[in-house]
Amino acid sequence: MKKFLLVLIFLLAFVLRFWQLGVNPSSLDWDEASLGYNAYSLLKTGKDEYGTSWPLAIRSFSDFKPPLYTYLTMIPVGLFGLNEFSTRFISALFGFLTVLVVYLLIKELFPKKSFLFFVLCTLFFAVSPWHIQFSRIAFEANLALFFFISGIWLFLKGLKSGKYFLFSFLAFSLSCYAYHSERLVVPLLLLGLVVIFRNEIRKNLSWFVFSGFIFFLTLLPLIGQLKATGARFGSVTILNNSKLGDSIKAQELDTQSDNILGKFIHNRRIVFGREVLGGYLDHFNFDFLFLTGDAPGRHHAAGMGMLYFWDLPFILLGILYLLKNPDKNTKGLFWWFLVAPAASAITSGTPHAVRALLYLPTYQIFAAVGVVGLFKSRKINITKKIIIIAVIFGLFILNFFYYLHMYYLHTPKEYSQWWQYGYKEVVSEVSKIEDNYQKVIITYAYDQPYIYFLFYNQTDPSWYQRTWNGGEIQRENREFGKYEFRKIDWQRDSKLSKTLLVGTPTEIPQGAEGLLSEIKFLDGSVAFRIVSR
Repeated sequence: MKKFLLVLIFLLAFVLRFWQLGVNPSSLDWDEASLGYNAYSLLKTGKDEYGTSWPLAIRSFSDFKPPLYTYLTMIPVGLFGLNEFSTRFISALFGFLTVLVVYLLIKELFPKKSFLFFVLCTLFFAVSPWHIQFSRIAFEANLALFFFISGIWLFLKGLKSGKYFLFSFLAFSLSCYAYHSERLVVPLLLLGLVVIFRNEIRKNLSWFVFSGFIFFLTLLPLIGQLKATGARFGSVTILNNSKLGDSIKAQELDTQSDNILGKFIHNRRIVFGREVLGGYLDHFNFDFLFLTGDAPGRHHAAGMGMLYFWDLPFILLGILYLLKNPDKNTKGLFWWFLVAPAASAITSGTPHAVRALLYLPTYQIFAAVGVVGLFKSRKINITKKIIIIAVIFGLFILNFFYYLHMYYLHTPKEYSQWWQYGYKEVVSEVSKIEDNYQKVIITYAYDQPYIYFLFYNQTDPSWYQRTWNGGEIQRENREFGKYEFRKIDWQRDSKLSKTLLVGTPTEIPQGAEGLLSEIKFLDGSVAFRIVSR
């Protein structure tokens, strides 16, 4: 019966991550399209879209993505072709595998807990809206989470049998090749685990030291990528945030002082510290966790936070129960919980669901502890326990089906603009008639349109690599073949001839002469107008 129950949970986890994977979300966003096309390019030529052979950082839109997701995606692209399903396959697969690892982790973390606790932890994580969201889109953070959690599980096993330390450090290393956040959080996590479990580590010190040395060696290639990583860090860190600059300027400097520079540095440190602390605390925001999620509509279902609303009282109860008599494993869990948003805290746009994905499954563990603790409380009689179970089960079912309703019915319509919906339809329409034109100009208003033409046309990577001369590519005014990607200037562009224009409603007026078609978002508003000149 126990095995059957677990199989049902794993089956549910699989279905939630794979059903309609290529259909919902409603479109690939530009990062997904970039990952898919670069995997296709590497598969066909051994080079990324810019012609770099087997890079350790995927340049993409000059945000230099870690390479692991792209390289693994070569497999499903080779098997299923270049499409939405193959691009998202790795995330869905490792999302499902993460559910299996979470079950193994909690058995190692709480070996004396009941089977009911193991089942609830696994179930709560399997249906987590936060994890389902990122298991169904090609985001590197979800792949990194699998290796991160695997690293923790194997680390705990290494405390008993030292050889597992080697596998633990290798898993942590792979997580660093999968996503940027792990490059800060993993060292912080390991530092705390070493302090907490220092006595246990001494018993297997040789294995630990050897594994740590291998960990260092495997990360050495990343040092050569510091420039690329720095470019990514510079684009998202609060050090590059105008708000930080404004805050510093707001600090009055004593212009009569002989130590103006010293005061400026002092004020900068204060402001930076305040911004980091504020960014860190943002991740405990009630609205973010339980009501609305973070700002990007790609990161959560419509009308949902990152967690179920019913989770709240049981998370709080679980934390209280664990704090009463914390053992070393519990201290390790709390340290994990505290450092999880560290990387996200130093970036702009907090709270950020992707960069803080490393929280999972700590919230689900807390909730399970709360539910089981309440059920086993000696202060509650059997009648009240039956009522509590019925209420908990009812709230869980209602919240779960509400989430499915919002995710599959409302989110595609309400958030299609966040997913750059319409580009696939644009490519399809343009491909039918482009032979009749000398030039095709596509708006850059929605950002990165070129990648969709490479992806959906399955443009020959060898040919495209030759069109790039090795210099800096402008964010706009990118061209290849007869395609030109830039903002549409209607007064000027309407005078062109033998040209196909693809623009937004603000660029091309309604009823424009030569209007061929309109492509609409799923909420019915116009996304693109295609005009013949």
